[in-house]
Amino acid sequence: MPLFRITDDVLSIMQETSVELESRLEDWLESSPWAIAQEPLLWIGRQSSASVGDGTIFPDLLGVDSEGNLVIVELKKERAPRDVMAQLLEYAAWANELSEEQIQQGAEDYIANRDKPEKVNFADEFRETFEMIETDVLPKLNRNLRLFIVGKEIPMRIHRVCELLRNSYGMDISLIEFSIFKNNKSDEALINLNTIIGGKGFGDSKLKRSGNSDSARWSADISVRDVVWNAVQELTKGNKNSVFTMKELKPIIERSYPNFNMKNLGPEIHAYCVNSPSRKHYLSGGNYSYYWQIERGKFRLFDQDNDK
Repeated sequence: MPLFRITDDVLSIMQETSVELESRLEDWLESSPWAIAQEPLLWIGRQSSASVGDGTIFPDLLGVDSEGNLVIVELKKERAPRDVMAQLLEYAAWANELSEEQIQQGAEDYIANRDKPEKVNFADEFRETFEMIETDVLPKLNRNLRLFIVGKEIPMRIHRVCELLRNSYGMDISLIEFSIFKNNKSDEALINLNTIIGGKGFGDSKLKRSGNSDSARWSADISVRDVVWNAVQELTKGNKNSVFTMKELKPIIERSYPNFNMKNLGPEIHAYCVNSPSRKHYLSGGNYSYYWQIERGKFRLFDQDNDK
């Protein structure tokens, strides 16, 4: 399907690019982790070498989510080959055995080498990424695994294996196809990331070590936005000076909606938070403004008369 750009009420077709731009996709995903899972992720490794048996593996991207689950991304710039599933599962078997200490040390080395000349602390990086306050306790790391295959084309045989592993064995594996388009009259490029299997609806079934493959799915007759808004109203009593944290909202939401996926909480707050630096990533916010960020991890209701 062609992609068009609207300029002065005229549609200009965007042409799919050559491999030149596709080769930069891994750089873009590294700098924009939200694009993979539509939620914040903290990358802790890229093309990191790891010894497995008689060989060495190189996972493209390794990260953690807000619950401490490990995230593994395997990127194929062209058509995904048949053996990509075996490759990804080999990475999963390796990652499954990583200790918290190994994860933290690897993350600190990667972040320091990529962004910062000084020594970094994993706990500080985790809290900053997921908007936690200093007193919040970090979740246990590597309880579950989340696996992603990103490719320009993913054959149906890989779809079928992915569906089997998800539905019968409770593995959280997602397939994402990408397309990159370029306007011939400018240097503007657009990328489309289409999640064909997976996404937020999977719930809490993630390669569980307990072997339980039941997934908790959101099915209430109320939007995620309204669930969060109602919890904020209950906590603050509508007082615009009342400060709240996401940690305080969780028990209120869980009481009424035990199947609510708490990974949606952070994005929902930031999508409707006027001055959140992350708001631009959450397109669902539109022009609505509900909250005001006081400092990292702390919010209050937005006061349009006084908040500028």
